[in-house]
Amino acid sequence: MTSSQTNPTVLHADQEHTGLRTAVFFLLFVSLVLSFLGIRALLISLGAFDYAFIASCGGALPVALGIIWVVEKLLKRYWPSGRSVTLTHNGLQMKTEEDAQWEITQAHEPIPLFWYFDLRGWQRGGRERRVPRNWLCLAVDLKSGKKEAVVYTFVPKDKASIWLNREDGIHFHEISPRDVYDNSLRSRMGGPTRPEIPAAVLTGKDGKYWLAERHRWTDGFELPPKEFEQFMNHIQTTLKL
Repeated sequence: MTSSQTNPTVLHADQEHTGLRTAVFFLLFVSLVLSFLGIRALLISLGAFDYAFIASCGGALPVALGIIWVVEKLLKRYWPSGRSVTLTHNGLQMKTEEDAQWEITQAHEPIPLFWYFDLRGWQRGGRERRVPRNWLCLAVDLKSGKKEAVVYTFVPKDKASIWLNREDGIHFHEISPRDVYDNSLRSRMGGPTRPEIPAAVLTGKDGKYWLAERHRWTDGFELPPKEFEQFMNHIQTTLKL
């Protein structure tokens, strides 16, 4: 693939950040109350006194959800997390919310690692819990010395196939979270947590992928599927992967 990019393109990562989720939760509550009051006032003004309360209760939720859907779209556009992946003419520039920045270019000779996993059959938590179970997580680790960048996305299986079935040298290796997550009833009652990866797994055939996956948990940059596709096309062109 070729790239015609000349100006840097900023891809905002972690769009569903903590501040946004908190605001959405608060606004949902406010929208429910206002929707209930608005529908009730409208029905009463129309003379529908007998069923105004019940109809208001039933109609408030879909109206509030519709409002929140629009508001969330706007918040994601105008309230970034502060973490970003910038596509430059010669590679990537990573930026965290603390304004820490570093570059990865072809001159750094980054070592790439590609992996994916299914979201079914293990105790999910955090962002992974809010993604449909039949989706996949696709992740890329670019490492050069002390510089490292992990970029990932969550995507439906049918759309993931364009990356999993490629014949251009890029190969996404599958790992199984069931190898490290405790799915016992006791662990489920205690709530989801990140596991300690067993030494046998780290020293096994998938060890390097699990080391990168552990880095994704703490410092990964999540991109929406479309932006992840931009990222993938860009690193193939500029980093010659």
